[in-house]
Amino acid sequence: MKILLINPNTTEFVTQRAVEAARTAADARSTIEGVTGTFGAEIINSETDMAIGAHSAVDLAAKHAEGFDAVGLAVSFDVGLRAVREMLKIPVAGMAQASICRALELGNRISLISFGKRTKPLYERLALQYLTADQLAGVCCIDSLSEAELKDSDRLRQRIAEEIQRTRQRHDCDTVILLATAFAGLKVEELIDMPAVDATHAMIRMLERSDSEPDIARLLVDDTWPESKIVKGVSTELADFYLRFPSDD
Repeated sequence: MKILLINPNTTEFVTQRAVEAARTAADARSTIEGVTGTFGAEIINSETDMAIGAHSAVDLAAKHAEGFDAVGLAVSFDVGLRAVREMLKIPVAGMAQASICRALELGNRISLISFGKRTKPLYERLALQYLTADQLAGVCCIDSLSEAELKDSDRLRQRIAEEIQRTRQRHDCDTVILLATAFAGLKVEELIDMPAVDATHAMIRMLERSDSEPDIARLLVDDTWPESKIVKGVSTELADFYLRFPSDD
């Protein structure tokens, strides 16, 4: 399976980390490539960032998705997920949806771990798209991290492990999700005594399962299409992609 990871953030090292973690998680027969947004926020952490990020996600899909068997959105908010599914007729998975599905296989009370204090209400709203209020134990967003901190995997891994232990005590959860692309591949389960779902790993495994499990494939593919039309002020590739959609006439 040939999988494209789309990162609508504009930070290249986040894409690199996601691709490295995805390749570790993927079946030996799968190949992983990643692309990074060329406009928008360096790190998406607001509704406004997400609105721009959704445009970036569909733009990247129009430019790069041809020839791939599946697409994963390497952004924790599932930015542009429904739109990219609508425009592509291949499986498209988001980190949040995939990791929550995996967490529910492991436990009943789920906590999400990410970073950036201002993002907590955004993650709460996102989680409740996929979980009931009883299933969502809580959301923990540690202080915003510098790029240097995010790149120091050993230091970050230890910090996240400590935060998971505090979250477990605070929220009485039985499973946690590391819901940040920058947390991909940290292997914190080696430092704790409870299940911790790596959102990037979960997304790759869901995409690979879609190749042999029809129920998963149906979850990740949208049968509807946008209408063929002229769209203005977007990239040539996205405008041309629109013209390939079916006409309602």
